[in-house]
Amino acid sequence: MSYSRPRYIEQTEFGRSWTRYSAKYKLYLYREGGFDVHNEAFRIPVLFVPGNAGSHKQVRSIASATASAFVELVGKRPELVDQGMVGYDFFTLGLNEELTALHGYSILEQADFVNDAIRYILAQYPRTRARHRLSKDTEFASPASVVVVGHSMGGVVARTAFTLGNHMPGSAQALFTLSTPHSSPTASLEWHVEQVYTRVNQFWRHGFRNGTLDDVSLVSIAGGNLDSMINSDYTYVGSLAPARNALSVLSSGINDVWLGQDHQSVLWCGQMARKFAAMMIEIMDARSPSQLVPLEQRMAIMRRQLLPSIDRSIETQTHDRPMRADNYRYVQLAEDSVKLHPLDLRKLAERSQARPRKARALHLLPSGIAAKDKVLQILYDPQLFADASSDSERTDVQLALLGCRGNDTGTVADADLD
Repeated sequence: MSYSRPRYIEQTEFGRSWTRYSAKYKLYLYREGGFDVHNEAFRIPVLFVPGNAGSHKQVRSIASATASAFVELVGKRPELVDQGMVGYDFFTLGLNEELTALHGYSILEQADFVNDAIRYILAQYPRTRARHRLSKDTEFASPASVVVVGHSMGGVVARTAFTLGNHMPGSAQALFTLSTPHSSPTASLEWHVEQVYTRVNQFWRHGFRNGTLDDVSLVSIAGGNLDSMINSDYTYVGSLAPARNALSVLSSGINDVWLGQDHQSVLWCGQMARKFAAMMIEIMDARSPSQLVPLEQRMAIMRRQLLPSIDRSIETQTHDRPMRADNYRYVQLAEDSVKLHPLDLRKLAERSQARPRKARALHLLPSGIAAKDKVLQILYDPQLFADASSDSERTDVQLALLGCRGNDTGTVADADLD
């Protein structure tokens, strides 16, 4: 359980001149009683998007925990303010408690409103930052990006916003989703919902290939089997974004949480709110226009905060070089397409087993996909092939590892590489 002293300040200036949905939806600024004494935003902007039939008030637990953690931290170490740790302003959307899970046009309208809200929020900061001097010695950049947090269908709405014409490139570089069904809708009762999902997911897959989303981080947190509304398999984002940009995790696997969450309690669980706050505190940097630390550093922080140590074993050493996720390649294959030649697999295993335990470079990963979809996931170090005696041997072993197999004509079929 978490506790808060919330105040919600409606942004009355965010009217018809900013958005065509001003009569339908509302934008509020959250303020925590006892901590936030100013009624205008001047720190780092965060936008909360509620889900299906959700309320703007659902932001209170994570906003309160983040405010409390920040005040406690700077009380002990005030010098961190000069390093860009200036706290967050949580904005939250009132979306009329619409049933976005059942209506595709509602997803599009809310996504359009999200982009308008981001544009309005960012426009306030040059004026408010000038009025509230956060540091005597450090100049902070005017925010060019908003952190977006979406619950349930709010995460889908947030991703849809990236695909619309009124989206400002670079205006949202960090997206956190809680119990969001990313891969497909949970209830296919309207054809337009399916159409929106198809178009949005296609945009995100191509966006990381063409550079559109290079600086965007996407984190999906699922409640596990206690969430009776959203199958946690639907929250997996590994098929939408590469590992350098994305992370999927179950709340029961998060350090210091270790609990499954039902669909609503993922927002107000005390352990979850405190962990979310700790992660948010570490990634802030008001000296940068994005208001965040760079992507690589940001992802490393989020993995350390959200993944148990067993899943972070790839940060150990391999050979005589630091072992980082960037040094590795990842492949995911349907089980019925995998055919490993025994001789090649033995060679591969011998090379990996010959190394110290912490330096082994071949890992079989448990699948995060539904059990009915039999999938083999492999994380491997390309250096494993460096000592092959010939190019042909190296190619043979790589093809065996990647699950490629010869077809009836004797040629090699392509593996589906992520």
